[in-house]
Amino acid sequence: MTSQIAVFNPLGVAVASDTVTTISTERGIKTTNNAQKIWPLPEPHLIVVIESGAVHSNGIHMKLLFNEWSRTLTSQLPTVGDYAKSFANWFSTNSDVIPHESQIREVHTQLNDHYFEIKRRVDIDANHASSEEEVIESMKRHSQAAYEWLEQLELFDGVTDEDDAELLEELKVDLNEKIDYFFEGIPGLADVREILIKCAPLVLSRCQDSGTDSELGFIGFGENEYFATSVRMRCRARYGKAARLTIDESFGASAGDQSGSIATFAQDNAIFGFLRGAQFDLMDSAYRYIWSELIANIDSEDEENLNQAREFLAGLRKHVDKIQGERFVSPMLDTIGSLSLIDVASLARSLVGMQAIRSAASPEPASVGGFIESLVIDRASGIRWVHRLPQITSE
Repeated sequence: MTSQIAVFNPLGVAVASDTVTTISTERGIKTTNNAQKIWPLPEPHLIVVIESGAVHSNGIHMKLLFNEWSRTLTSQLPTVGDYAKSFANWFSTNSDVIPHESQIREVHTQLNDHYFEIKRRVDIDANHASSEEEVIESMKRHSQAAYEWLEQLELFDGVTDEDDAELLEELKVDLNEKIDYFFEGIPGLADVREILIKCAPLVLSRCQDSGTDSELGFIGFGENEYFATSVRMRCRARYGKAARLTIDESFGASAGDQSGSIATFAQDNAIFGFLRGAQFDLMDSAYRYIWSELIANIDSEDEENLNQAREFLAGLRKHVDKIQGERFVSPMLDTIGSLSLIDVASLARSLVGMQAIRSAASPEPASVGGFIESLVIDRASGIRWVHRLPQITSE
């Protein structure tokens, strides 16, 4: 994992990132320090790209993909969003850098994850089932639910379900063989085989989070932008006719607001716990306890008293959100709006460091840490490093 942040004010933006990278392979998990995750585009561009999540796409390091894409940029683009769209178009249409076999591998990875999740849920039910009929019913229920879930998801740009049905045929993916492998020995397979096959193209064509996704942030200024913004992209891989990715709306500073703003990427629970005056998981635990106490003596069919309990808890949440906004969030953002960019960079670096301390204190292996890089961007002076890993230089 990773922790990264972009802190905006009317003067520009500061970006900070940790440098710990965890890579998962078939041979295990390896964590390394001192991995650069902030990648400035060359002059005259006032853009940096940050990356978290999966380090590779189609087996290729994201840094290499960005380097090759940036070589195609001949001049500044109007907006930060245009840079994100440019990368998406390049990734979808450039075939030289993407190995064909990697597309086949990515397709199998997504299908395997889908079928494995259905099997996992059926196995849980089977452990508590008292008859084969109950297992068959579980198989039907979870297979149908999976299909209905996929149907309501949005399509990736540039593809259709029909496109990916054709892609599966072109790649000669044997769905029956895959289904037989995953569901071997589970009763009721014949009843759901058709729905499992119908799921396959939707698994590829529909937007949903995947453990193989990279989260990217395009941060800085387009040629026509006077205030810094960021655009978040979630990128899975390239297969078929298009790269599978989503692009969010831009976020950042604006002429109508002189306060600061903050965008975080990957791990941010400690950061927002500090900014809001309390950790989210702590508040969520408190709300769950209050709810359990409120309904302890209420009959499950007593809708009037249950509604009163819901209204009380909703009012409490609203009150706490109001206090957090007035006493913590708004004063902090107002302060950020008045800082110099160097001070904003120090704050950004401190917030990532806070997340690193939280990660180190966690019972899980630390996944945020190492040297923390930071830089600032403004239209007058461009991209300036404040803290940077040592670079290889030629003599």
